[in-house]
Amino acid sequence: DYENNSLEYKRGETDRISGLLDQILEAAQILDGEGLSVEQSESGKSNELASKLRVRVSDLRQSRDALLKRRVDSLANTNNIDSTGSKKDSIDDYVQSSIDGDTDNQSKVKKRSKEEKMMERLIETPSWLPSSLAAFAATSPVEVSLSHWKMVKADLLVDSGFMCTSWDSTDVAAVFRGRLPRKYASSRSSPETEDDEEKDNNSITTVFGDLQARLENHPELNDRIRLFLVDDIEWRPSFDTVGNYGNRLGGWDTGEKEGPPPVIIALAREVEPEQESERDLGTKSLAVFSTLLSTFTTFAYALSAYALNPTFFNAVVKDNDITAVPLCLPIFVGVLAVSALHEAGHFVAAKRHDVKLGSPVPLPSLQVGTFGSITPLRSFPSTRTALFDVAISGPGVSMLVSMILLVSGLSLTISSQSLATFPVVPAATMKSSFLIGSIVSVVAPNMMMVPLSQPIPIHPLFLVGLAGLLMSAVNLLPIGRLDGGRACMAAWGRRPASPISLLSLLALAFYSFSGVSGIIVFWGAIVSLTQRLPDIPAVDEVTGVGDLRVNSYIALSVMALLALVPFPGGVGPI
Repeated sequence: DYENNSLEYKRGETDRISGLLDQILEAAQILDGEGLSVEQSESGKSNELASKLRVRVSDLRQSRDALLKRRVDSLANTNNIDSTGSKKDSIDDYVQSSIDGDTDNQSKVKKRSKEEKMMERLIETPSWLPSSLAAFAATSPVEVSLSHWKMVKADLLVDSGFMCTSWDSTDVAAVFRGRLPRKYASSRSSPETEDDEEKDNNSITTVFGDLQARLENHPELNDRIRLFLVDDIEWRPSFDTVGNYGNRLGGWDTGEKEGPPPVIIALAREVEPEQESERDLGTKSLAVFSTLLSTFTTFAYALSAYALNPTFFNAVVKDNDITAVPLCLPIFVGVLAVSALHEAGHFVAAKRHDVKLGSPVPLPSLQVGTFGSITPLRSFPSTRTALFDVAISGPGVSMLVSMILLVSGLSLTISSQSLATFPVVPAATMKSSFLIGSIVSVVAPNMMMVPLSQPIPIHPLFLVGLAGLLMSAVNLLPIGRLDGGRACMAAWGRRPASPISLLSLLALAFYSFSGVSGIIVFWGAIVSLTQRLPDIPAVDEVTGVGDLRVNSYIALSVMALLALVPFPGGVGPI
C-alpha cells in the first residue's frame, strides 16, 4: 500500500529516534545514582561517560537558551514606535523577524528558502513522476497532506472502474497505479466497429472522465487536487521465453496490446502554468522590444521588395521623394495580416477547447519580416486532441491563405498590363523553395526559364504569400514548443515526440551550418534559445487524437518540408 513511505511515517520515525537522547540521559543518571562497583571504580569508565554526556547536553541547552534570548531581545528592540508615532510593522512581522532574523533581509530569506525548497523537491523527485510534471510539482505553492491523498483513493477511485493496485506519494504529488476491468474495455465498442487502440482509448477516456466529474463534485477535493492521466514511466516490457514482449502487466486490462499502462498523477490544484501576471519586468520589456523590432523588420521586408524597381529607386534614392514609399504598404500590411490570421486560428481553437493562451510575442525576421509569434499556453489542455487543434490551427490557416495569395499574385502578374508599380525580385526567388517553384511552374511556367539573376516584376500578393508560407513552414517543424512540436506530441505522444524533436534540432543545426538558407540560420538560433524544450502536458496524455488529425499533420509537415528545400537549380529559401 506504500503507506510506510509517507511523510507522516518518516516524521514519526524521526521523532522516535530523537527521543533516544533523553533515554541515554536517564541511563546516565541511573548510573550516577547506583554508585560504582569495585571494577568500575578502578576503571572510572562509567563515571567518565556520564560526565561527558551531562557536559555535552548542558552545552547544547545553553546554546539553545542563548539563541532564544537573542530572538526575544531582537523582538523587543524592533517593537518600537518611529518618530511619527506609528508602528513600523505589524506584530506578524515581529514574530516572523524573531524566526528569520533581520526584517530588512526577510524578502531575501523567503526567496532563498523558496529556491532551496524547489531544489530539494527536484533532487528528491520520485522515479514515478514524469519530467513533464516534475517542474510543476517542485514549484507547487502548497503541500498536500497524506489524508487528502488517501481521500483520493477512498472517495474517487473506489467503484470508478479504476481498480487501484498500489500508490505512492510525496508532499506535492501522488501516483495511483491500477487496472481497468474488462467490462469497461469491451462495453464501449465491438471488434467489428473499432480497432483495439480505439477501444482502449474509449475505455480510458470514459473512466478518467468519470474520475474528473467525481473530483469536481467532491466537496473537499475539488479545490485541492488536480488529476493527470499519463503513461507509467517506470514500466518496462516483459520478455517471455518465446522472445515476445508481454502485455501491460499490472496495467489496464484491455487485451494483449503492448505499451506502458496509464497511471493517475495527482498534484495540488494551485499548480498551473506561468501566468501573465507572473512575468517580470525584464520579460515584458523584451516582449515589447521584440514587437517593435518585428514591425520594423516587416516594413524593411516590404521596402526591400521595391529596391530593384527603377521607378521606386530613382524617386526615393536619387530624388529624395518619399511619396513613393506608400507603395510598400500593401506588402507591409499583408504580412502583418497573415501573421494576425495565424494567431487568430490559435485563439479560436483555444476558445473552443477552453484553453488559456498568453499574449503572443512577435519574432522579427530579416528575410520575411516576421517569423510569427510565440504564443505560450496558460492552462493545461484537457486532452491531446485539444492541444493538437490549438497547435495546428494557426499554421494550417496561414499556410492555406498563403498558397491562395501565391497563386493570386502570379495570376495578377500575368494578366497585368502595367508592371511599373510592382515589386521587383530576382528570378532566383521563384526557385528558392520546391513548393513555390512547383506552383510557379504550373501557373507561370515562363518565369522558371528566366536566369536566376534576372530581376522580374511580381504582384505584391505573391510576396505576402511567400512570407506567410515560409513563416508557417518553420513553425511546423516538430521541435519543442513550436506549433509543429506541440502537434507532434499530441499526434504520437510524448515519448516518440522527444527523439523526433532532438533529431529535428540536429537536422536544423546541420542545415544552418551548411549556409544554404539564411532563414534557417536565424530560425535555428531563435528555436535553440527559446523553443527547444517540450511544452506543458495535457490533462489526459494517454488518449490519442485519431487518424484524421494524424494524417492532416503529416500532410502539413510534408508541405512545410517542401517549402524549405530549394527547387532543383535554385538556392535555399531567401
